[in-house]
Amino acid sequence: MTDAPQGPLDTIPEVNYAPIVTVANYFATKQMIDQILSEDQEYVSWKVKDLRTGGTMNSFLPSDIGRLDYSSLPIMDKDEEVNRVPDNLTFVPDVYRDQLSKEVAQEAEAPLEELSYEDQFKLLIMNLDSEQTDRFEIFHRTALHKGQIKKLATMVCRQNIGENIRVFLQAIGKIFAGEIIELALEVRRKWLVGQMVCEFDRRKMLAWRLKKYLKKLTCFCEGGSDEVTGDAATKQYNKRDTDGTVILGDDSVDEFEPDEYFDDEEDDARATLEGNKLLATEENTRSSRAGLISHYNELVKSFNSLDVSMEKYNSSPLLPEHVREAWRLYLLQNETYKLGSWRAQGEPRARCLGEPALSMGKDGGGVSPLCAQYDVVCLHDLQFLQFVKELECCYSFLLLIGYFLL
Repeated sequence: MTDAPQGPLDTIPEVNYAPIVTVANYFATKQMIDQILSEDQEYVSWKVKDLRTGGTMNSFLPSDIGRLDYSSLPIMDKDEEVNRVPDNLTFVPDVYRDQLSKEVAQEAEAPLEELSYEDQFKLLIMNLDSEQTDRFEIFHRTALHKGQIKKLATMVCRQNIGENIRVFLQAIGKIFAGEIIELALEVRRKWLVGQMVCEFDRRKMLAWRLKKYLKKLTCFCEGGSDEVTGDAATKQYNKRDTDGTVILGDDSVDEFEPDEYFDDEEDDARATLEGNKLLATEENTRSSRAGLISHYNELVKSFNSLDVSMEKYNSSPLLPEHVREAWRLYLLQNETYKLGSWRAQGEPRARCLGEPALSMGKDGGGVSPLCAQYDVVCLHDLQFLQFVKELECCYSFLLLIGYFLL
């Protein structure tokens, strides 16, 4: 046999192929293809179910669910007096319910002991598993650069900011970056699952083509040959059944069915058209068998090269497309604003700082949605004004981070 690519299926040699192309080889190859598709189908279904439900609970369900046939059990009709429960009879659930109600009443009367922040933090850390502990330590140690935060805030606000505002912006930026990264990882996981499904669909299509080409070639080699062009080895293995019927006639695979193709894919369309001609031909010649073997070997190489497993991409880096999609999902989930121009046009202007509520036109001033959200009315306190300006710095900083992501 020729050098075949690494994979479950083997190619067919271009010469001396008659001893290999047999009915037994056809059914063995067909069974192997079905087994591969069955394993891939189980893997793909598990991954898609895990993505949709956030995890599978099959391992926690009882194994005998759905196996008991209650319809086969005999039905016994008893007298009503026999089935009646005595009035003075007490069951265990009733006793348990009474004790539970007493304990709840005692706990409600007792003063509540609230844990301090340090105790709550220790309790949380002690109940984390190894993966959660590693993630928490990494997030706890990670911090944005102080100088860059201050530089960005100064550039956006065009004024110096205080140290407390810098710390506040640094904390918000860290949380914001963490949410974007988590969404980007989820987007990458969804894309990998989608790519896995596409690869599985392509593998099913190649499997169906492989069965047709192999059956056509097996019928040519086992069912008869051209007495003029057929070689001696081929004639030796080309034997019909005793009744003269065609071998593999009862098989479910239709070897005459043409393959579909897309016109915009020229290379694939050309190869598919040539393969359809070979599948439709009834001339059992050496050139026809050589063409079938060539197309079959190409399909085997493509089939072996496909891999539906997505574990090999677990350590792959995040792409800019993942971050952009994560930013889009973040906007939809939080109902926030994407462009800075939206802050100055198209939104209703609230009554802020003693001004009446007016609609914002082209010449209207700029009152951010942060002020409009709280509907501040007639407030002239200087401390509140300073607080509003500081919140505006935070809002502008988040918008600036969004610009850098885009």
